[in-house]
Amino acid sequence: MGIILGLISMPAYAQLSMGARGLGMGQATTALPGYDWSLFSNPALSANEDIAVGFYGLRNYGFPELTDMSALARVPTKFGGASVGFHRYGDNVFSETRLRIGYKNEWQMLHFGLAGNYNHISFGGDYGSGGAIGVDIGIAAEISNSLWIGAKTINVNRASYNGIREDLPRETTVGFSYALNEQALFAFDVVKDVNFPVAYRGGVEVKVIENLKGRVGITTGPLTYALGFGYGREQWDINFAVQKHEVLGFSPGLDFMIYF
Repeated sequence: MGIILGLISMPAYAQLSMGARGLGMGQATTALPGYDWSLFSNPALSANEDIAVGFYGLRNYGFPELTDMSALARVPTKFGGASVGFHRYGDNVFSETRLRIGYKNEWQMLHFGLAGNYNHISFGGDYGSGGAIGVDIGIAAEISNSLWIGAKTINVNRASYNGIREDLPRETTVGFSYALNEQALFAFDVVKDVNFPVAYRGGVEVKVIENLKGRVGITTGPLTYALGFGYGREQWDINFAVQKHEVLGFSPGLDFMIYF
């Protein structure tokens, strides 16, 4: 019963951010330039230099019924970067599915992005289901050498599900990141969901050896700790992280990116 109550009390953002690199850095991804999974975070910072596809899985607290699975693809165009993504969470008792399409561009120092999101949730048995279309926006800028600021707002149109009394999550996040001579990267986010108190996320990424990076992170609301690593080459990248919830335990996540 304690586990169930803990799950119910969790903020919704735990299912919104994708990617094992971000998980290992405490989900502080709002101001990470070129973050591969920015379609699910701040669309203004999606990479738009190459064609890429990616896959991500997260086993929440070790329960198969609480698994997140995601995929994305992106392609640069002369009008900016375009991306599509898919995310599914849960099982036949409760499931949530998201389909996302994003656009990113930049003008001088300013990066801006937009993501459309179709969300569908389903309750087992005869408890109903519903869908909703939300819009997310994001901006970011490099305000000085290696120092970035970013901001995003989720569900700016305040969409609600059809057929059930449930709203799409609504949150605003402001984040910062700073790269130290390509040896370390620091990131920090401040998050405000309309239904929860202000929360904080922070993480550090360090270069261990060539192509290998280690990461640590922390979040509040709920309190979690994370540890991860990533190894990448020119045409592929793999990241692994484990997040520990203060009550519910460990959640391992893995992602894999292919670049063309």
